[in-house]
Amino acid sequence: MSTLPAIGKALEWVSTGSSFEEEMHGLIWSRVRLLFAIGTGASLLLFVVDNFWVPYRPFVSPIEAWRTELWLLHGLTYAAGLLVVLFGRLSSKWLLGLAMWVTVFNVVLLYTGLALLEPGREPHLGTSLLLFTFAAFIPCRIAQTVLSGIAAVSLPLIYAATYVLVPEITAFWADRGGPAAQGSALAFNTVGTFIIAVVSVAVSRTLYKMRTTAMKAERLGNYIIDRELGVGGMGQVYVAHHALMRRPTAVKVIRGDQVDQHGALQRFEQEVQLSAGLTHPNTITIFDYGRTPDDTFYYAMEYLAGMDLQELVERFGPLPATRVAFILRQALGSLAEAHSRGIIHRDIKPSNIFLTQRGGLFDFVKVLDFGLAKQVVAEGAAELTKTGMLFGTPRYIAPENVYGTEKADHRSDLYNLGGVAYWMLTGQPPFPTENSVELIVDHVKTVPVPPSELSEVPIPPELDALVMRLLEKKPEDRFRSAGEAEAALEEIEFSEHWTQASARAWWELHAPSEELGCDCPTPEDCEMGEEAPFVAPDLAAIEARRELVGAGAGLDNGAAIGSAAEQPS
Repeated sequence: MSTLPAIGKALEWVSTGSSFEEEMHGLIWSRVRLLFAIGTGASLLLFVVDNFWVPYRPFVSPIEAWRTELWLLHGLTYAAGLLVVLFGRLSSKWLLGLAMWVTVFNVVLLYTGLALLEPGREPHLGTSLLLFTFAAFIPCRIAQTVLSGIAAVSLPLIYAATYVLVPEITAFWADRGGPAAQGSALAFNTVGTFIIAVVSVAVSRTLYKMRTTAMKAERLGNYIIDRELGVGGMGQVYVAHHALMRRPTAVKVIRGDQVDQHGALQRFEQEVQLSAGLTHPNTITIFDYGRTPDDTFYYAMEYLAGMDLQELVERFGPLPATRVAFILRQALGSLAEAHSRGIIHRDIKPSNIFLTQRGGLFDFVKVLDFGLAKQVVAEGAAELTKTGMLFGTPRYIAPENVYGTEKADHRSDLYNLGGVAYWMLTGQPPFPTENSVELIVDHVKTVPVPPSELSEVPIPPELDALVMRLLEKKPEDRFRSAGEAEAALEEIEFSEHWTQASARAWWELHAPSEELGCDCPTPEDCEMGEEAPFVAPDLAAIEARRELVGAGAGLDNGAAIGSAAEQPS
């Protein structure tokens, strides 16, 4: 916990990181502004009431003429403070200091006015308003303690000084019993003010504690939430930092009440445990995971700066074949390790392949979102993955996953990656239709046009054939493993090679600051690797519907699949 000192080191505020300090500054600014606005309005209202609605009081002494000036001073000090807050650019400590000293001035002004104009009147109402208003709007423990201490000490000093120094006040008390009467009233007022001061400090501490508790609620385990990064159907992704190491982190949060169907929360927890064991440099690193008492599951992973392939191609168009090969090698290496451990990703798509830089290496691939990953040999995996459910993104889904009843294996990931390669080479997915029903049928029955027939850049025939083999309908017609596909990729001859120098030059030209800076796109697809719990479709019925679409009958997207289907993007 850090502190924000104001008045030396007297004022304190909870802070838990740079983003929270910004939040605290905004909160302090708005609270101080509100305090000054209320003070200005209340002072002016009381000035009007005292001067125009209260029955006429003849002057008992020249001091009475100060009544108007004293009331106006209350309003003017608050108004001046409000103007400084609105138009000044004060730091948090100066805002807190300004609020405290303006309140101190008004407490002293209140005591002075009562001691001079109405020495027999108790100051408790005015003291309570000033101290408790400050405590309510500025729950700053030490500032409230300093303010209350000044209020308790200044009252007897001011009343005693006016009794000794102002002849009119001496005469006033002489008519009512002299020093004994004045001392008795002073003791009563001092004790009352002390009690009010103590209670106001207690109130401030309670509010301070409530604020601290609220901030502690914004942390998951050892990770303190800074800001939200993305929202999906199964939870949220946040930028956070480790409470001790201060390491920037992306935290995915999945709440039990959002995914209690199909045992999803239990499955997510088991699958993150599996994914956390992956160590390939091109796989996103999972640091930690856990559950909160309210059954919120979260896991923390490395925070990445850069952009995913979805954004890259949308912004800059198709990539050169040699760069595509450069990216595919790294993605295949990540999948090869996962497959060797019996883990399949099940949701490879452009937005789940992220380009960043690591240790001076550019175009460094990170395969994201193993949150839907499945260990096909894991005990109990069959029970946790419901038959008849479709996982992944329809735009890139493997044909065998459409049925939902066939056991998918690592070759489904190779099909997905073939779709990603197609996207990089042509700027469009293998099947560009926007209709979910047609899309599913195309994945099962339609052979895509070879990338070389669509691309405006030259594609080596060997790379063209490699992508088409990845997109084979039957798993046995694809490469047997990611390693085999990587080996085939290595054998392709390119007229030019995409090197680290090429990658560095590209990033420096196209994204010198924002893409590899601090505030960059989400390290995961903002759709959260969303699970699409489709019921396995009847392909014959889909084909019949497709014919209707071709005949112009029309069909709503996803009508044969269910309203929960993820629309292709």
